[in-house]
Amino acid sequence: MAKKNQPPHSKWSRSLRLLSMTGQLVAKEIAYRVQQTDAVKELKTRVDQAKIVAHQLSQLKGAAMKAGQLLSLDTSDYLPKEVIDILSQLQSKAVAFDYETMYKIFLSEVGLEKSKHFQDFSKQAVAAASIGQIHTAFLNHSDYRNEKVAIKIQYPGVSESIDSDISILSTLAKSYLKVNGKNIPLDETFQELTQVLKQEANYLLEGENLDQYRKNVLSLTDYIVPKHYLDYNTEKILVMSWVDGLHLNDWLKTNPSQEDRNQLAHLALSLYCLEFMEWGLVQTDPNFANYLIQPDPLKLVCLDFGATLRFTPEFRRNYARYLKVMDSLDSDLIFQSSVEFGLMDPREDKDTRDAFKNMIQVAMEPFRKENQPFQFTDTSYEKRTIQANLNFSKKLQFSPPPRKILFLHRKLGGLFNFVKKIGAKIDLTPYWIKMTNDNI
Repeated sequence: MAKKNQPPHSKWSRSLRLLSMTGQLVAKEIAYRVQQTDAVKELKTRVDQAKIVAHQLSQLKGAAMKAGQLLSLDTSDYLPKEVIDILSQLQSKAVAFDYETMYKIFLSEVGLEKSKHFQDFSKQAVAAASIGQIHTAFLNHSDYRNEKVAIKIQYPGVSESIDSDISILSTLAKSYLKVNGKNIPLDETFQELTQVLKQEANYLLEGENLDQYRKNVLSLTDYIVPKHYLDYNTEKILVMSWVDGLHLNDWLKTNPSQEDRNQLAHLALSLYCLEFMEWGLVQTDPNFANYLIQPDPLKLVCLDFGATLRFTPEFRRNYARYLKVMDSLDSDLIFQSSVEFGLMDPREDKDTRDAFKNMIQVAMEPFRKENQPFQFTDTSYEKRTIQANLNFSKKLQFSPPPRKILFLHRKLGGLFNFVKKIGAKIDLTPYWIKMTNDNI
């Protein structure tokens, strides 16, 4: 008998669950389109679909749940708030596995002798996500003197189920496109998603990313990255030093001053500029849970380096030049540059190009000199953004999400939402100058 909270592990059982979800979603969509009623009915359909997705993917965990988390972030400007509120549960309400299952994985990976170095291993997970969960312990061995550590343990069957999970989700996405009359190829998008998820499921690689990132910030007093205990690192176990801090929502409950809100926004934006423009090493998972805040003095704690991607100097130079073109607001030049950069399909019609230009114009508003300091809590801007993105997405016929910047733009979108949630009012001009500097 399966233990409580333990999702199906076999490809067959997971595929059945995902195929069942696909059928339910498509049936809801077809029923709505046959009726062709009103906006109220459409909202109800979207909410019902979101409930199906959130429930099924949270039960499955692994690659399926991770993909659902990406959906809740990447569609935040396209779907109604009611839908996003439901999908966002995938970010914050992952249910932990039972202790016996996870400790058994820990023992099999680390070995009996090394496991004795860990004392007071917590029976309750202190955090649970889509791919693994965190337990705490105290490390006592040789140079380690009662050091509190966070032990990241991967759920059973995660790495083995990635290909089958993504294959089914790809089928789901293609079914949706077909129902909506779209001809958008998604193969490369799902290839990129598969590649990054396999990287996230390899904790040895995450340990390497953590070490490199820690070296990068070592001389920066405003950022903290945990220490990595290499001796205990395996593909499914990652041991890091425990770092105290507040999650964003808890920090906001302390009623921080506007000055502190602005300073935290500066820390987050400056870090991104360092990641992309100087290091070429970007932690691309924008989940708020990947950061902690130390309030006094104000510091940003960076966690989770599974989705850390590297970008070559050539790519970063080309991207900076592309941003300069976006700033020109020259419709033809923007479209041509977007085609050359692989972001747009040349077959898109004039209406789509105009919608794209309008979306770019709205996206550029936060960086205009006349809008500084930009108020991220401006609800009118949020409405214009949602409307422009919706209008563009409805007209889009051929262009898939751009593979080479898919996760980079996830990071940027999550960063914007992070700063918006803080309630910052800051001058973005210095960051725009850094982002468009192609002297790399």
